[in-house]
Order: sequence, then C-alpha cells, then structure tokens
Amino acid sequence: MTNTEESDKLTGDFIVKKIKMLFMDDRTKRIMAALNKYQDKYDVTIVTNVKECLRYLCQQQWDILSLDHDLNGDDFQDPDDINSGMEVIRYLTKTAWTDRYKKPEVWVHSSNLFAAELMLVMFQNLNFKAYYRKFEYDEDRTKPAAKHEPVEDAWAGYTIRKCLSCGNSRSTDINGQCHECYKREMVQCAS
Repeated sequence: MTNTEESDKLTGDFIVKKIKMLFMDDRTKRIMAALNKYQDKYDVTIVTNVKECLRYLCQQQWDILSLDHDLNGDDFQDPDDINSGMEVIRYLTKTAWTDRYKKPEVWVHSSNLFAAELMLVMFQNLNFKAYYRKFEYDEDRTKPAAKHEPVEDAWAGYTIRKCLSCGNSRSTDINGQCHECYKREMVQCAS
C-alpha cells in the first residue's frame, strides 16, 4: 500500500483524503506530543533534520509543513547554520518551488522567537502562507520536582523572641516556638 493510499479513507461512496503534514523537529518529547496531537486529524510524517525534510518535500505533495528552527539538540542555533530550519528556506530560495506541487501551508513551531519570525518573513517573501504556531506540550512532567528548603531555613529572618515551649530567647516561628523545640516535638511525634 502506498503512502497516498494509506492517507485515504473510504467514507460511504467517497474517498476522503487526510491532510498530509510534514513535521520537522529533533526533540523526542515534541515528536511524541505531535504524533499524539495530530495523528488522528492528519497523515503525519516526522523528519528530524534538514536533509530528510528536503528529501520528503521533493518526493511528494504536502498540505502542511511544520518546522522547527533549532535542530541537533541546540536551543538557540545560528540561522546561518546549515543544520538549522532556515536551511529549508535557503534551499527553496535557490531552487524555486516546482510547479508540480502546490505550496504547502507553513507552520513555524520553534520556541526561538527571533529565528521563527525570520523564517516567517522569508517564507512569506516566497509567497507561502506562513504562520507562527508555537507547539504546546506538557513540559511539567519532564521537570524534576522542586527542591524543598531544609527546615532550618524556615527560621531565617524571624525575630528573636522568648520561646513559649522552653522560655529561651531565640528565633521563633509564627507559633512562638524555637527551632530546637520544634525539632524535639517532631522527633517525639515521629517515634
């Protein structure tokens, strides 16, 4: 079965074609999130570098081209780097778009706003419909849990007062208890 046949769905007596999307990104989490987000609505093909993107772009018709700028694990890549998403535009500028294919709608999803804006302007100069579509995905699961401050730090900055438990003049918490009495109480509660 060819890629075109895979993207066709039989609905009643009509063949409905899925919209074909070429998605270029090098981040595994973003790729997985894109597949989860788009695979029901679009026929998604994932590419991870510029050469692979150009190879697919030249082989068949695409409806949507979604591009990242910063590839190879970099967060802020120089737009002049031949491995950045900007290279796709430079190639199209040098070779011109073929008449065999209609121009795809371009979505720039890079989180590098400066490079994304430059890509949009350059695509629009080549008469592509280009939009900024920052790709949102749940990053909270990937971040480590926040470190909790040690208990000792909770008393920093408190004023010196008489502890209600031991009667000594020390830094106390809002309940009027010094750190030593608090620790002693916590140890007794734990045992």
